[in-house]
Amino acid sequence: MPLTLLQQQRKVGIITLVSGILAAACIISGMIAVDFNDEAFSDPVLILSIPNVNVQAARWSMLFDMLGYYMLLIPAIYLFHDWIKNKTAWANVISFCGLAYALIGSIGASILAIVYPSVLQGYAAASPETQLILKSQFQLFNDMVYGGLWNLLEIFFAAIWWGSLGIILYKNKYSMPGVLSIATGISCLADGISGMFELPALHEITLNAYLLLSVLWALAVGAFLMQNKLK
Repeated sequence: MPLTLLQQQRKVGIITLVSGILAAACIISGMIAVDFNDEAFSDPVLILSIPNVNVQAARWSMLFDMLGYYMLLIPAIYLFHDWIKNKTAWANVISFCGLAYALIGSIGASILAIVYPSVLQGYAAASPETQLILKSQFQLFNDMVYGGLWNLLEIFFAAIWWGSLGIILYKNKYSMPGVLSIATGISCLADGISGMFELPALHEITLNAYLLLSVLWALAVGAFLMQNKLK
């Protein structure tokens, strides 16, 4: 017999809460990897110039990213799909956007989880000529993932999913998760626009907002679902 919505909520809530914890771990391990160099977050290629860079922390940052920001959100996406399918004719489109965000984002993180240790371990000991090649390849992969997959493609799917879900939650009197979802969706939309029109100052602000709000969303909504508050 299939589980009811109420029976699913606690389990999905726990998974969503764990996703928030791992997303926070992604940020922390990323800071450790770059020795708390803020500029390396906006320009990942700078990590190549950091002495004694923590290669394992860089790798785990991407693994935590893959799990926390993306894959562990899939159960929540399906749970909310079951809840909204009788509340809007756009349920399938909204849920598709959520799954597209999770899939595209996790693909990007998994690529960098391999590229980072591969390049970082060889760069310091390489000859100057080889370092130029490695730096060029590193720049290319970061541009593909950060500039293409993450901050241009997936972010618009994320904006549609979070924004639409937030509006439906708010209309159904779930103010906290509704407002938080809308705010996260707006930050994603603004980040996508900043990437499309190449606005670096706006991108830095909106990206940081998305990174923070999506962690808060997972923690707060995970706790919300664990209490079986979604009816």
